[in-house]
Amino acid sequence: MKRTYWILLSFLALLKPESGSSQLIIGEVDPYILVNNVLVGDGIKTSNIKLTGYKRAAGFFENGSNTALEMNAGIVLSTGIAMLAKGPNNVGDRTTSELGSGSAGSELLGPYAIGKVFDAAVLEFDFVPQTEEITFNYIFASEEYIEYVDKGVSDIFGFFISGPGIPDQQNVALVPGTNLTVSIDNVNYKRNPKYFRFNTPGEPTLQADGLTVTLTAKLNLMPCKTYTIKLAIADVGDDLLDSYVFIESGSFKHTTNIGKDTFICTEGFDIELDAGNPGRRVLWSTGETTQKIKVSTFGEYWVEVFTDCGSFKDHKKILPGVKDFTLGPDTTFCGDNFSKTLSVKNIKFENYLWSDASVADTLVVSKPGKYWLEVSKGNCKKSDTINVFTEPLPLVDLGKDTLICGPVDMIIGSAYTANKYLWNTGDSNFRIQVNSPGKYTVKVWGNYCENSDSIRITNRMPVKVDIGPPLIESCQSDTLRFRTHINDSLNYSINWSTGEKTPSILVSNAGQYKVLVRDKICNFVQRDSITVVNYDGLGKIWVPNAFSPDENGLNDAFKPVFDFANFNHYSFRVFDRWGQKLFETEDPMMAWNGKIDGQTVKNDAYMWTLYIKSKCSTSPDNFYRGVVHVIR
Repeated sequence: MKRTYWILLSFLALLKPESGSSQLIIGEVDPYILVNNVLVGDGIKTSNIKLTGYKRAAGFFENGSNTALEMNAGIVLSTGIAMLAKGPNNVGDRTTSELGSGSAGSELLGPYAIGKVFDAAVLEFDFVPQTEEITFNYIFASEEYIEYVDKGVSDIFGFFISGPGIPDQQNVALVPGTNLTVSIDNVNYKRNPKYFRFNTPGEPTLQADGLTVTLTAKLNLMPCKTYTIKLAIADVGDDLLDSYVFIESGSFKHTTNIGKDTFICTEGFDIELDAGNPGRRVLWSTGETTQKIKVSTFGEYWVEVFTDCGSFKDHKKILPGVKDFTLGPDTTFCGDNFSKTLSVKNIKFENYLWSDASVADTLVVSKPGKYWLEVSKGNCKKSDTINVFTEPLPLVDLGKDTLICGPVDMIIGSAYTANKYLWNTGDSNFRIQVNSPGKYTVKVWGNYCENSDSIRITNRMPVKVDIGPPLIESCQSDTLRFRTHINDSLNYSINWSTGEKTPSILVSNAGQYKVLVRDKICNFVQRDSITVVNYDGLGKIWVPNAFSPDENGLNDAFKPVFDFANFNHYSFRVFDRWGQKLFETEDPMMAWNGKIDGQTVKNDAYMWTLYIKSKCSTSPDNFYRGVVHVIR
């Protein structure tokens, strides 16, 4: 076995689908591997293999038997990226943008196309056949189906053979029984419809919107001579919308009459196998050397045909007619509304017959009952049955969402009983006590089924109302704004002592202002008040004319007294009779204690000065002076 074949097997193993998978698998490998280890059959020598066009336009595929393609493995050529042929069919106009606008066409396909050719991909190789006939199987698929039929942009492909006995290059990709090339316009729902299949939108396995059935190309050649074949595909008319051609693995081979794999219902059969190459020496896997043999047991048989330039083998399997299958275990659904698709995983049969007389490969059921499927291949049949049951959902009802006025402290629970409970709080009781707002969910179980319900608990607390400090001093010319900071008139009512009902008010007069805010939902009431004192100019100032610093708690300190608290400037000083400064402060709250350097001054008269400006002062200079007597 060639080393490159092992490389391919290793790569395929990495992409091997799980059992039952219906995913088409596409990969990218070297063109040499595509030809020698995927495409050609036994006994065909190849050389000069090359790919022209976008390098990602060619690849291999496998697992196709479980997809809309219905061809198990092989190579794929595309007018875009080969790997994008994988489903689902969720884009009706798949176009590969990586190729760029106006990519190269092909001289091979140009004469067969109606319009300019773009995005061409050509896989070519030389080969030496050992017999007169080579065949291979292929499927053409495209995004241009069905909306671009007869629109002059019919994507095209061809298989061009050249060599001894063939004038120029001959295209063998033809509609069976005609000289028409296989293309969008020649095979569709209107022309040659028996060779065409729709691929419905959303179909999970193949991207193309339509495709042909499996077609066969035949090459009539001279044995042991060298021929060149070019497998080509291209866009026509524009470089939009991708098309694909799938060529079956190992189908590029010499023909025999051994036939395809055969499925037989029972043992005791007697089948004749024909090597199909009269006049050539043959050897069967049974050791026989006659042109035809008879077999009567299941298994795989091969025949080797010897020619003037070598030999080749062909294989055939004889297998039991229909594989055992199952629709799965009996199933119970919860509730009245359900939908289940019955199918056989990872096996394809020729014929299907369901209990409702439908013949598709799946059956969608939405009612309880007994369902059976009978499958057949030829005269072979097998069947299986599945029971579908339903059970009512257990009842659960936590009630409507609830609003609590004040702190949350309540018990919640379902109005119905069940076998088991589980709350999102972790509790498993029938009822639970909750102390905070939030969403509470309980899941309940019956005999088999489960159900759940939720309740959202919210609460409202009294809103805080703060319109400002209890006392505000202002100038008579000032206008003040008091705010509740509540703008939700839908849920709150506001009443000021002024009669206003707005979130804020403007005041300019002295007095007490009150506000009452009521929560319309929970009837919470909040109050606040503020007193405004107005000053005109500086305000009232009084300075004592005597004090007694004898630390008896009465008149121990000396400072000015005033009825306002906000100052723009304040400077208070005390001097002795000779002008020496004894005390100075800019803090309106600080007083002179009658001491200098820690010693109480003697009884005498002392001078003081005061320079003061309040925020309401209108005079540029507010200077006062006077005399204070120290008496002990």
